[in-house]
Amino acid sequence: MNLRELELFGTLMRVGTTIETARVLHMSQPSVSGHLKRLEARIGFSLFHRSGNRLEPTAEAHQLFAEAGPIFATHTQIRGRLGELSVQAVRPVAVSATPAVVEGYLGPLLQGAGYRDWEKRLHLRVTEPEIDVRTGWADIGLQMAIPPKAEFHTEELARIPMHAVFRRHPKLEGRQSLCLADVAGLPMVGYNPGSSPMGAVIRDAFEGQGLLYDPSCIVPFSSTVCSLVESCGGVGIIDELTASRLRSPALVTRPIGDCPTLGLMVFYRRNEPLRAAVHDLLEALVRSPMETRR
Repeated sequence: MNLRELELFGTLMRVGTTIETARVLHMSQPSVSGHLKRLEARIGFSLFHRSGNRLEPTAEAHQLFAEAGPIFATHTQIRGRLGELSVQAVRPVAVSATPAVVEGYLGPLLQGAGYRDWEKRLHLRVTEPEIDVRTGWADIGLQMAIPPKAEFHTEELARIPMHAVFRRHPKLEGRQSLCLADVAGLPMVGYNPGSSPMGAVIRDAFEGQGLLYDPSCIVPFSSTVCSLVESCGGVGIIDELTASRLRSPALVTRPIGDCPTLGLMVFYRRNEPLRAAVHDLLEALVRSPMETRR
């Protein structure tokens, strides 16, 4: 007796007629009768005596129904649990991302993942993705240059080139691209390598060429770099999309050819099952065409 047959048998025991069983199970009455006849033929004994429109359970049926009681109870619990799970399934996906990712990359990424006209719901946190994902405040994190972590499963979405940003400077803006050595001697608005993965990559790039990475001003975000460079001068290193979105006539950007590109990473808690909506978003982000990621 498979589970579908067991459900039919249990329903017949409770309601007493094939007509009512058909209504409860969304079947036709002839289909219920046919299933019952085939079941009885296969198991080799009758489960019901026919009495007019009603079915009277045999002694064997009563014994079987009593034995199957825990299965029916579990089935009832599962049906009740489905309602709770359906509410959980439609809960918005919670995404945590750094400001640079939100301002420069998130819109095209979401569009490529099918988030158009907000038919899907999203809860966005612009804070510290690693902390938000680790503590469960976010389902997935988006960040550039996040180093490998045993607690996270990480996938790379794109490689992001780096640019220098500075106020008009005849020597620098006259060149199509720059090297780290070109900006190493200038006052720099930069990131703390101890807390910023981007800062750590940039510091390592400087030190790898024997250059000193010693920012005059430490800031958390690329947009902050641009604002302070515009107001106070000096030079900053920012990601490509932040550079491409600058609208200030006072600022100039140039690609830095020997600075490593940064991986734009999506990550989530390792060895933890994902809700269906989270899995769908992750799958769409990873398979989205490259042009939607830039």
